[in-house]
Amino acid sequence: MGLGAKIRALRKEKKLYQKDLGRLAGVHEKLIGKYENEQIIPTADTLRKIAEALGVSSDYLIFDNVPKERKLVILDLGLYERFRKAETLDDADKETIKKVIDAVVLKAKVEKAIRPAEETSSGERLKKILKKFREKSKGYSEEEIEKIVDKAVKSVRRQKATNVG
Repeated sequence: MGLGAKIRALRKEKKLYQKDLGRLAGVHEKLIGKYENEQIIPTADTLRKIAEALGVSSDYLIFDNVPKERKLVILDLGLYERFRKAETLDDADKETIKKVIDAVVLKAKVEKAIRPAEETSSGERLKKILKKFREKSKGYSEEEIEKIVDKAVKSVRRQKATNVG
């Protein structure tokens, strides 16, 4: 998708008219139309203003492989450094890292979900847990899901045993 098409799609997604976007970005509405129709290309400064008005990064408007979110901020420097190193790996290793991260995140969600909540009965809590789990486990094979759940349950049991002892 080209720059103009992205600007138009985001503007419409935010239910803005060209004049609204122009006002937010400090650009005349006729220029917004010309950018959207790719008759002219905005300057870097104008592109930055349009991106800010639309709540995305300038990189998202320019490049095809950039996420829509504005900025990724990793506060943990050790984690950040590991991600930088991981970017140099081959695709198979990157996929493995993604699956490990997904498994750890899912494990944390399962652990959080199975902690007792005073405000709901255990039956209601179990229904919520199963519903969330079904929604979040799309894309995983049954075998992968079983391994993740087994690992999470073992971890919770180990933690409970440590807390009791």
